[in-house]
Amino acid sequence: MARTLNQLVANENPELVNRAKAKADAMLLELRLSEIRQLVEMTQADMAEALGVKQPTIAGMEKSGQDLRLSSLKRYVEAIGGKVRLDVEMPDGTHRGFHV
Repeated sequence: MARTLNQLVANENPELVNRAKAKADAMLLELRLSEIRQLVEMTQADMAEALGVKQPTIAGMEKSGQDLRLSSLKRYVEAIGGKVRLDVEMPDGTHRGFHV
């Protein structure tokens, strides 16, 4: 019988699982930043101009493995006219949202 992903993960070393989750989260952030920019039909050069930085800075922000500060993410999103909202999931499963 085939095992589910959750069953496979449950049998792995927790440290390995945590490292994999962190890497996946970083990759998702990278994808989402460029997707957000593309949704408003902006190039990296357009975004750089809106933020008052050079294009390589935007490329660096969108690159995988970058540990962006929340303030940098906020500036990035606000440059396209968006707003950042932080959602915190508590240990009991409830969520608390905050405008940043």
